[in-house]
Amino acid sequence: MLTRKRIPAQNMQTYIEAVPGWNSTVFGVQFGVLVAVLVILTLGMIGRGLIVTFLPRMMKKIADERKGFEDFQITSRFPLGAAAAGFIWWHFFTILSTTEGIILNDEFIFWILSLSKAALLIGGLLGAIRLVEFVEVIARLIDDDGELDGTQVTLIDALQSVLKLLIFVIGVVLIADGFGFDLGAIIAGLGIGGLAFAFAAKDTISNIFGALTLLLDRPFKIGDWIKVGSSEGEVVGIGVRTTILRTSNDTVITLPNGKLVNKDIENYGKRRWRRYRPVLSLDLNSDAKDVEQFCRGVEELISAHEGTTKKEDSFAKVSAISKDSIEISLNVYWTEGGKVERDGKEDLLLDIAALAQDKKLRFHDPRVRSSSN
Repeated sequence: MLTRKRIPAQNMQTYIEAVPGWNSTVFGVQFGVLVAVLVILTLGMIGRGLIVTFLPRMMKKIADERKGFEDFQITSRFPLGAAAAGFIWWHFFTILSTTEGIILNDEFIFWILSLSKAALLIGGLLGAIRLVEFVEVIARLIDDDGELDGTQVTLIDALQSVLKLLIFVIGVVLIADGFGFDLGAIIAGLGIGGLAFAFAAKDTISNIFGALTLLLDRPFKIGDWIKVGSSEGEVVGIGVRTTILRTSNDTVITLPNGKLVNKDIENYGKRRWRRYRPVLSLDLNSDAKDVEQFCRGVEELISAHEGTTKKEDSFAKVSAISKDSIEISLNVYWTEGGKVERDGKEDLLLDIAALAQDKKLRFHDPRVRSSSN
């Protein structure tokens, strides 16, 4: 024998009528209905508590405590918890509002459903936007060493920005639809005002396409030191609209992406080597053979230094003779910049000074006038 399955509203009515004295009124509301409202509110708070408590633990286990996850788990749980509570409230209050045999104020139903839907949609929107940052956690899990380089950081930042924008637009549409706005009229209005909006936002659109161009062409990445016109600094951020540089004076320069793609960009970060061309001045009275041996010795020092490269193109040659000095030009290529280059220069110059002392050569002092033998 087949039994007819009860619909949710019938179940709700059964539960309400099971409450002792359910039909008595408290504050103008049936006691059973009041109990049902309190139970629904409690269920929503329990759902919120479960999300807030267990979601971070689940995500933390998945992410294996990767760097950058702590901030994610703290801030994402609250909007998602609100969304869970809103869903529970909206679902059960909708059933309650369609249950026969109960007395509920229409205004109460309207506001309780509206607030529940607001918690669901707004909490879901904020939670979804915050969940976008989990893209970085996934990227770290996939990456071999768990550390992202500048290019990966740039791509992840751009992907997160695009996803947040899409989620925001979709969320706004869902919220508008959830509160009964006429989407057809809204879309029609957007169509009419689309041209005006596009004209007003042309700079923003240009910057967004500029960001896409930068990401596809990759003229630089985060961490590179670049020069654009009169602006020079380290790339610390590439956003949807702007690129941020930090200068050697620790100031910040903001460059619109739309203008950046139309300018010449000099990227020091892509250098394969750093060229160093000092000039040494020896006393004019130095012995020619000693000077020649000194030059060969300097070339050996350059070749033997572990921080140099392009050995075949490196040299130490007499380049000029003035009335006071013999000029020796050096051509050196360093493999790295920054501290490595500075330390390498110091070591090389001190070795050259020691070599000059060994050869009994004196560097030219412009304060001392040379005399002929």
